[in-house]
Amino acid sequence: MNKRRVAAAMLVLAACCMATTGCWSRMELNELAITAATGIDQEGDEYVVSFQVVIPAAISAGIGITGNNSGSPVIVYSTRGRTIREANSRSFNESPRKLFFAHNRIVVVSEETARKGLDSIVEVYLRNPDARETVDVLITPGSARRLMEQLMQIERIPGAGIREIIRMESEYLSALPEMRMYELAMQLADDAKSALIPEIFISGSGDNDSIQDFQQTSLPSKVRLGRLAVIHKNRQVGWLTRKEALGAAFLRNKVEQSTITIACKEEPSKFFTIVIGHSKTKLRPALRDGKLSVQASIEASGALTQTDCKSADLYNPVVIAELEAAVAAEVKQMAEAGWKAALRLNTDVVKFAELAHRSFPAQWRQWKGNWEQVFKKTVLAVQVKFTLVNVGLSKQSYRSEEINKDGD
Repeated sequence: MNKRRVAAAMLVLAACCMATTGCWSRMELNELAITAATGIDQEGDEYVVSFQVVIPAAISAGIGITGNNSGSPVIVYSTRGRTIREANSRSFNESPRKLFFAHNRIVVVSEETARKGLDSIVEVYLRNPDARETVDVLITPGSARRLMEQLMQIERIPGAGIREIIRMESEYLSALPEMRMYELAMQLADDAKSALIPEIFISGSGDNDSIQDFQQTSLPSKVRLGRLAVIHKNRQVGWLTRKEALGAAFLRNKVEQSTITIACKEEPSKFFTIVIGHSKTKLRPALRDGKLSVQASIEASGALTQTDCKSADLYNPVVIAELEAAVAAEVKQMAEAGWKAALRLNTDVVKFAELAHRSFPAQWRQWKGNWEQVFKKTVLAVQVKFTLVNVGLSKQSYRSEEINKDGD
């Protein structure tokens, strides 16, 4: 009897297991609209959210933008809503597929929206599991929808191409940092309550929104990176030029590599080109009569990659020392320009608040509620030491022999 009951129970259990197998929430690939980029505008009290959706059939035919398939690799459409998620949900009114954000690479926000506030955007990406918090955030001075419609040379998917542009700029020039959504949230919640977001814009005239535009070697317009948007307490308050942005990066110890051009001493219309390959910044805070002061010591090194200065004798240690001093002076000028821009916008883009909090915790309790006023009165002194570690395969211009002959 017991054996029969056990056998019956096992049969019931096996039937239950068979009934519950499989993925209850599965969705087939042909039911998804893979989103490569998202644009966010605001018109009145409504958000206008634009989606750059990949067309699989168009990208599978060829590698280039003008491959065997002549169709566009993406399609863009927009929805409206009082909130971003409401706008997303209304995509079902015109899309036969469910939006899928796992491959979303960038979020482009219009300047108008950024000046009203970014809280709602950060909230959406941190709260919902279908939205990736690793997306890159960029700001455009115009319409985010228009930027979503731009096709790019080389890269078939514009969203992925823009992601690579900002990654390369951040790695090799260091003026515009790559800002991911989770980093934006962390920086807006730290002591300084500030963040820096790269600008993306359309240069030239017209739009590259047709495959026919790529039948020629020169495009009427291009998607380009520009300035650096300054965010303070959730809202955009202004812009940094690229020079100011690089100066701020030096003060924040965020320079990985960059290129600097220095005029020749004897020929001001000719230039040296230096690639900075290493940079380290040490900040030493001090309290003097209750006022914060910071000593920034920047040590950098780099290589000479080009010189148009025919008369420069790179065998001469004096010439090398003068060139190193000129580069150091240029870096110092950049750092001071970034500092002045931070004071002008009254925004702690260099993150001195964290430095003050760590160094003077007792004093920070008084400064915390009034940091903007303390920051405006902070005194900064910058010292730069630059070392030229390499001048290339030749220590003289290839035209130096011509100069010597003329001298003879």
